Amino acid sequence: LPPGVERSERIWHNSELLHRLRAADTAERGPRRFVVVGAGQSAAETTDHLHRRYPDSEVRSVFSRYGYSPADDTSFANRIFDPDAVDHFYEAPGEVKQMLMDYHANTNYSVVDPELINALYSRAYQEKVAGTQRLHVHGATRVSAMRDAGADIEIDLEFLPTGERETVRTDVVVYATGYRPIDPTSLLGDIGGWCRRADDGELLVERDYRITTTAPLRAGVYLQGPTEHTHGISSTLLSTTAVRAGEILDSIEAHRPAGLAAVQRVPAAPVGS
Repeated sequence: LPPGVERSERIWHNSELLHRLRAADTAERGPRRFVVVGAGQSAAETTDHLHRRYPDSEVRSVFSRYGYSPADDTSFANRIFDPDAVDHFYEAPGEVKQMLMDYHANTNYSVVDPELINALYSRAYQEKVAGTQRLHVHGATRVSAMRDAGADIEIDLEFLPTGERETVRTDVVVYATGYRPIDPTSLLGDIGGWCRRADDGELLVERDYRITTTAPLRAGVYLQGPTEHTHGISSTLLSTTAVRAGEILDSIEAHRPAGLAAVQRVPAAPVGS
């Protein structure tokens, strides 16, 4: 959630959307006015779901971009998810890593499937022509203030190009504003202090996904996911999970002390079993 925003019975993060809606549906008067804040796939899906689930609802989508941006899933750009691209990214200098992340963030972050963009646009256009508009898309807009107005939440929306403001009332605000990454060493207790970090505070991670550690820690600590800063944008996606798991297993075997039994590989099950 953005700074200063706290969850409540009427202010949600989209990660809790479905169970919040189930609870709200059992109330005597369920919500019928929604404001969705965010510009990515989750925000667009939330907007679409609320609009379809409640045929008499008013749904407002608010984001600071002028419009939803499409995800880049073209063939050449998708090469950033190839296993070979992990090697390229890992060996690249810091400024090149940042350049690649900036260039290709639109393959995954704050972007929406084009089909969903077109569906939402068509729906809003048809409603406007018919004079029964329930779906409102507020592009280049931010929430400048929010107040509890008793039965409603009162929200001030600021149109960024002109500074013009309008106030809307809603039953629920859903923030589809993504997730903050956690520090994985928080799971390790005191052992986390033996994991080395770069000058910028990021963990030092070897190519085999093993954290660089200091004495007295001798056990291997491997990361499966939070390595975007060292291994690239595919780290948090499913694209290279199988390859990554195999590389981690190979590393565990390579580091096992002499005399310790080898890791037992489980054979793949036959297709259809």
